[in-house]
Amino acid sequence: MTHQRLAGSIEHALLQTVNDLSPAEIEAATGLKIGTFRKLSNPLNGETLDLDDAAALDAALIKRGLSPRFLAVFQEITMSALQRIGGAAEPKTDYGRSLRRLDIESGQLAKVIDDALADNHVDQDERRRIAKQAQNVIDHAREIRDAAEPPHTTVVPIRGQATAAS
Repeated sequence: MTHQRLAGSIEHALLQTVNDLSPAEIEAATGLKIGTFRKLSNPLNGETLDLDDAAALDAALIKRGLSPRFLAVFQEITMSALQRIGGAAEPKTDYGRSLRRLDIESGQLAKVIDDALADNHVDQDERRRIAKQAQNVIDHAREIRDAAEPPHTTVVPIRGQATAAS
């Protein structure tokens, strides 16, 4: 029997995740069988998904090269609760963390593209074009990251140069 799940709900995100991951991936990430999560995705059974399991499933999605689902749902739930209790309409955003996440996803993109390029059915010119475009995306993501959060550098005096402490 099919159960209606509200778009944007945890149950909906869980059903999508169960459909995108294999039973082996789910069990490796959580230690639980896929059937457990199919039951939890039913909004009528009254059981809820553990936060640890949601994080583990998001990690499995990321490992597979997919976007995490529960993170976005939790952000929406948090914003709704914040508005309900009269909190600030817009929380502070950690842009550095967001940019590091973009950098990680760019690296995952590169791995997926490398895997696709290893396919012998793609000719060499097309492989080069894909690799160049992917590298441009990665370079651009790193430029954005470095502009928002410059790399930390240490100034080392040149040998023989006088310092203020001397």
